[in-house]
Amino acid sequence: MQLLTLFLVCFVALVMATVLLLTIGHRVRITSPLLGLVLVVAISFLAGLIADEIWTVDNDTVLAAQIGLVAVGLLIVAARRVWNPIGQAFFAMLIAAAATYLLFGVETTLSEGLSPAARLASGLLLVFELIALALSISFTFESCDTLCRTRHSRRFPEPDPSYTPMVSIHLAAYNEPPDMLIQTIQSLEALDYPRYEVVVIDNNTKDPEVWQPVEDYCRDRPGVTFVHVDPWPGYKSGALNLVLREHTHPDAEVIALVDADYLVEPNWLSELAGYFADPAVAFVQSPQDYREYEGDAYLQACYDAYKYFFVTTMPSRNERNSIIFAGTMGLLRRSVVEEVGGWDEWCITEDAELSLRILKAGYEGMFVGKSYGHGVMPLTFPALKSQRFRWCFGGMQILRMHWRDLVPWRRSRDNHLTIPQRIDYTLGSVQWMNDLVYFAFTIVLIMSAIILVNDGPLGLRPLYGAAVLLPSALVVSGVIRALWAVRVRTGISGKRAFLAFVNWLSLSWTVAIACVQGLTRKKGVFLRTPKTDDRHHLSAALWSAHTETFWAAVLVTLAVLALVNDAATPFVLVLLAWQASVYASAPFMAWLNQHTVLSEQLERRRATEWLRERSTVAAVSAGALGGVAVAGAVALIIGFGGTNPGNPPNPFQTADAEQPAQDHGSPTTTAPGTPSTTTPGSTTTKPKPAPTTTAPPTTAAPTTSPPTAAPPTPSAPPST
Repeated sequence: MQLLTLFLVCFVALVMATVLLLTIGHRVRITSPLLGLVLVVAISFLAGLIADEIWTVDNDTVLAAQIGLVAVGLLIVAARRVWNPIGQAFFAMLIAAAATYLLFGVETTLSEGLSPAARLASGLLLVFELIALALSISFTFESCDTLCRTRHSRRFPEPDPSYTPMVSIHLAAYNEPPDMLIQTIQSLEALDYPRYEVVVIDNNTKDPEVWQPVEDYCRDRPGVTFVHVDPWPGYKSGALNLVLREHTHPDAEVIALVDADYLVEPNWLSELAGYFADPAVAFVQSPQDYREYEGDAYLQACYDAYKYFFVTTMPSRNERNSIIFAGTMGLLRRSVVEEVGGWDEWCITEDAELSLRILKAGYEGMFVGKSYGHGVMPLTFPALKSQRFRWCFGGMQILRMHWRDLVPWRRSRDNHLTIPQRIDYTLGSVQWMNDLVYFAFTIVLIMSAIILVNDGPLGLRPLYGAAVLLPSALVVSGVIRALWAVRVRTGISGKRAFLAFVNWLSLSWTVAIACVQGLTRKKGVFLRTPKTDDRHHLSAALWSAHTETFWAAVLVTLAVLALVNDAATPFVLVLLAWQASVYASAPFMAWLNQHTVLSEQLERRRATEWLRERSTVAAVSAGALGGVAVAGAVALIIGFGGTNPGNPPNPFQTADAEQPAQDHGSPTTTAPGTPSTTTPGSTTTKPKPAPTTTAPPTTAAPTTSPPTAAPPTPSAPPST
């Protein structure tokens, strides 16, 4: 009964704090440790009163829960003095609720009532839940740090408008439509800046009809150089290294990067180059931004999903001098790039990897949250998946190659990374794994449902009655927080925020298999971001999401069988439906993409997109095989452990209550993500079903014993 009381008090406190966050969390512009502590005490006190009023819980345990909430709140208030009281209180209640659920997981996993096999399965589940909750908390931290922050914690360098170093703009291209590339060059020629050059390098494009029109345009144009190399190793990094060594003007002090599809504002260099007057500044990054998406539901969803990283994650990391260099629309100090060894050609996200080495050398990066250029997003769903696969794979490469530099206890003379920088870069890679953990939870749920449908005993650790409220609150709070953050930071409508959220979910399987490949392969295929697709049939759209469609169909089938056979509680049916909807979001996005109407020029780019996409199928398929292998291992452990139940006790009943016989229960899940998810992100830094609850036990134990295992929410990409 004590554990149930703790669950219920934390549930009420988290609900109250979430309501405050959503209503006024971004509007309160004052900070005060005293006010923060007063708010924490008030929420804790009221949560205990409400829990006692509704459920008639144990008074001594209520007091202990209130003291625990206040203690956690005191730590958060002391640690996050730059947040307003709403953010402090919400984060404290989230930490306390997550810790309470993990306490339950540890206690029941170690319970003597579980058989060794069931204990192994429950232990594996606990590891997944711990990871999922940690990732969810990291996404939540970024949201609160951006929206509830009342003052800066870093002294930002100021630009000197009179400082105008020579800038060499590097523009790397591969099979880009010539008219698009020429438009980008023309926008660069119109920059309002006194000293700069433009170097266009086209590497490995075979068709002369693609690259020769660009060469013809650049010929004899002042300040513009065109270079074509074929064959050339190292992909984009190799091309950029060649330009840096052999084609950059000797007087250039700053290097600027622009993608081949961007139209750049004239004031880009004049407003950003002045930051390099401070010798500590090594790179300056402005947001990636996009054009020609207005009025189209699919492209608009993609655009809003992209925005999350640059309006939430980057401003938060900017406070700790731990931003990434995102490639396009960024500037770098040339001498520093040469000092750290140039672009590494093993990593397919060479931009983020370079920024880590620059910060490791002791320099500063600066994020300016103003858009100075607009490019073209991937126009097809397969192209979007290819891009996200590459980003995630690169994040895994960075983690594999630099983890020794990122651990807090490793010190060396040439590593100047601070603890916050190490944490941010570690999380920037680890947050991608949110979707891999989510897939593991999917397998747990599938195996549990199969056992239940076949009338087998399910021996994973149990979750009873009203106790489903706490994990449900964690899940729902994470989903709502992600939607709230993207709405507040971008000003979009609720409908647009929801579609952006679905867009994050639709990439869950792609990110999961990219994690598997990134963790098991040293070198990956450089998955260039395609720009077009010339196929306009529904079957083509569905084929681009055939794996996700399969998983959705499996989950829906199990939900129907469980419903027909009365083999599971409503809660497990909701979970099956929810997880099916996550994977079904991929074919939905592919179908939505079929309704996209493009201009004649963008239709030509779509055709180029498909030609590029075909070359990535083998790499993605290899990742899928790795994902299936991981799923099989998890399935064996859960399936074997789940059918050896032992006699798990009810952790929520009073000491003198009789232990009920177990019947078929329902797996639950916890750990919101966000956006990611994510959510994402979830998630990108990271989504869960609404809670389905039963009446709480009072003096008698409940009659059902659903085992627990909660999937994290697939989230927004944590980094690009």
